[in-house]
Amino acid sequence: MIATALRNIADRLLRLPELREFEGADFDSPQAAVIEKKILQRKKALKALYDEYSRPFAESARGLPPDAVILEIGSGTSPLKWSVPNLVCTDVVRFDWLDIVCSAYSLPFEDSSVDRIFLMFVWHHLGRLEDFLDEARRCLKPGGEIVIVDPAITVFSRVYYKIHVDQMDVRADRWGFDGEGRLTDSNIALAWIALFRDRDRFMRLYPEFTIEKVGYNTCISFLLTGGFRIRQLLPSMVIKTIFNVENWVIRNITSQLATTMTVTVRKME
Repeated sequence: MIATALRNIADRLLRLPELREFEGADFDSPQAAVIEKKILQRKKALKALYDEYSRPFAESARGLPPDAVILEIGSGTSPLKWSVPNLVCTDVVRFDWLDIVCSAYSLPFEDSSVDRIFLMFVWHHLGRLEDFLDEARRCLKPGGEIVIVDPAITVFSRVYYKIHVDQMDVRADRWGFDGEGRLTDSNIALAWIALFRDRDRFMRLYPEFTIEKVGYNTCISFLLTGGFRIRQLLPSMVIKTIFNVENWVIRNITSQLATTMTVTVRKME
C-alpha cells in the first residue's frame, strides 16, 4: 500500500541513530525499551504529550489511601511513575525499574485486592483481551477502576493509523489476535472494538463493569514529535502549541479529529 511505503521511506530517512539497527521483533526486547525510555526523557515535546496522557491516571489515583494498590500493566517505556509515585510497575520482561514481572493474563494478586489498574497504550497489545478482563474483574476491589489510554477510532484516525507501525483492523470479529510479541503484535482498534463497537457484548460478559468516563485528545502532534523511533519534525514549542490547539478543538468542537482516547471502567460496588 502507498501509506505503508511512505511510512517505510520516512522511517529509513528519519530513524533515530540509536535505533537504526532495530527492526521488527527487535523492538520487543528490553534493550529497545531502555533506549526508548531515554528518548522520552530527551524529547521535550514527546514528554509534554505523555504528561497529558498521564493526567487521567493521576486524577484517578488522587485521594486513595497510602496503602492502595495501584497497578500498571506494561510499564516498559511508560513514564507514569513520575506522576503516580506509589505505582506498582509490571511488564512481561524484566527491567530495573519494575516492581513485578508478570503477565496481564495471570496477575499475582488476591481476589478483590487491587484499587486501580492502569494501561497506557497497552490495551491494543493484549492479544488475549478476555483473559486480561477476567483477571481484572477478579483482582479489582468493588469500586476499583481500570483506566485506559489507547488509540481512538475516529474519522481522522482511520486514515492516520494507516501509516502507523502497529496494525489496525476495525472489522476484527474477536477481541484479540495471534502472536505473542510484546509490542510487534497488536490491533490499534482493540479498545474501540471491545468498549464501543461491541459494548453490548462487553456489558453482557462483564456486568460488574460500567464505562464511566470517555475523553479524547491528540491529532497530529504525536506524529510531529517523531514518537520513539524517528527524529522530531518541528521545534518543541511549536508542537506544544499545536497540541494545545488541537485538544481545544477536539474537546470543544469535534472528537472526530482525535487519535487518542481515555476510558475509565469502574467495577460496581
